[in-house]
Amino acid sequence: MKKNALHSPLMLRWWTSMDLGNKLFYTRDRLMENTLWTVGEVFEPQFGYYRKMATRVNALITTLDDAYDVYGTLEELEVFTDVIERLVLSLDLFCMLLFSIAGFLEN
Repeated sequence: MKKNALHSPLMLRWWTSMDLGNKLFYTRDRLMENTLWTVGEVFEPQFGYYRKMATRVNALITTLDDAYDVYGTLEELEVFTDVIERLVLSLDLFCMLLFSIAGFLEN
């Protein structure tokens, strides 16, 4: 039987090696919850690598959300939100550029 992201010692080792539970005591230790979110999104066996990477991203976003909720002042959070929004916009533009180049190269 193949191992999946739910029972992966690699995922657990990655999460514990970061030691965010001790470094950031206010964060939630929700690796299993993040894994289940990902499995609910994509459950087909051929997408195992995607599930592992998406679980990692979800775990880091959850940690960032905890820091945002616990430690930010209103002024700091407004600046931080502005930076994140600009980053997302930049990434969107970058992805559109890459897809345009890929479409051009196909033709």
